[in-house]
Amino acid sequence: MSVSEIAPNRGVVLVTDIGFEHGARIATEFLDAGWSVAATARTVTELVRVMAGKPTHRFFAIVADPTDRWQADRILDRVTTRFGAINRVIDPAGAVNSAWLQRGSFEAVA
Repeated sequence: MSVSEIAPNRGVVLVTDIGFEHGARIATEFLDAGWSVAATARTVTELVRVMAGKPTHRFFAIVADPTDRWQADRILDRVTTRFGAINRVIDPAGAVNSAWLQRGSFEAVA
């Protein structure tokens, strides 16, 4: 995904597993394009590497395993409580889209 593919100011995007370089880059590209970003990683260490310098009013970090159904539901609850909605899901591993698709309408991208 490149910055040119990201529509500016479109809402809230959830990026899973940002502990991997690809996920961290995507989260940063969405932030730079004006989106609010919720991001998950499996450990605090992974999140800390990515969080530095991010605007706290538009970046929300959650330690969770999105492949676990219970944790996926909690992620959704926390993100919608914080931002009100999720407009897009970026799930590089492809493991969690079904949990979100069952809950609401937004654009899911693997």
